[in-house]
Amino acid sequence: MQVPLKLFLATALTAGSLTAHVGLTAQQPTTRCDPPAGSLSSLTRAQKKAFTESQNTFIANRYADALGELRNLLAQLPPNTPAQSAMAERTAEAALYAGERTYAISLLKPIEERDASDCPARTLLARAYAEEGQSAERDAETSALTVLHKQAPESTIGKLDAFLLEQHGLKGGGAVTIAYVLRPWGPHNTHLFSEIYNASGKMIFHIELDSDDSDQVYFREIHPDLAAKGDRRFSLDAVRPDPLPDGTVDHALIQFYDGAPSYDTVRERILAIAERSAKPAS
Repeated sequence: MQVPLKLFLATALTAGSLTAHVGLTAQQPTTRCDPPAGSLSSLTRAQKKAFTESQNTFIANRYADALGELRNLLAQLPPNTPAQSAMAERTAEAALYAGERTYAISLLKPIEERDASDCPARTLLARAYAEEGQSAERDAETSALTVLHKQAPESTIGKLDAFLLEQHGLKGGGAVTIAYVLRPWGPHNTHLFSEIYNASGKMIFHIELDSDDSDQVYFREIHPDLAAKGDRRFSLDAVRPDPLPDGTVDHALIQFYDGAPSYDTVRERILAIAERSAKPAS
């Protein structure tokens, strides 16, 4: 099952849900980056029409069809031009949703080699490597994105709050997404964010890796040596999209971590929970 694009981070990365859960303002986090404005201005009228049609196909979740349309357009453009790079990134994104990860990587690597600060290329490469199981390459991309995010806050990467790092179908017919957070948000200091969907496309709940400031008081008491080095306590928490009858958030603690856990540690726990949770009722 593919999660419809409109559902990605739909519950907790909208202003209303964030306000309800973590008390943020109405400003929505930035969760994706696109090619620079005007990158495709050199397309002919026919090419622009074909591109618009490909995007409509993509939004309709017909990813293989969109990929075919975009590949045809990409072949028409001169190499190493802004239009070709932008089209390659759009094509790579469609390829990821269509499961063509190796092809996506082949499109994105040359762009990254020409411009290491290209936001769409780096975030899509991180996703391609993550979904392909290439953890070393994935970590290299997320590390580079984290550095660029801090070094250039006014850049496209600097303005990015989080991005989709992985999406996988589940045996029960549902799906799970994991977003990598570059700018931890809210009083709970959310560092990773995952959503789990059932086979009908309804979100069951989301999972957060948090480092709440209130948890650090106890952490400093029991691990003063770690706290002195700057380590923090983290928690993995599950939150259902609908509040309880009294209006409170339906929240459950999964576990604590003393010090930041590795991405793979949290990922494995999330995927295991997702597989159990998305199984059809017997």
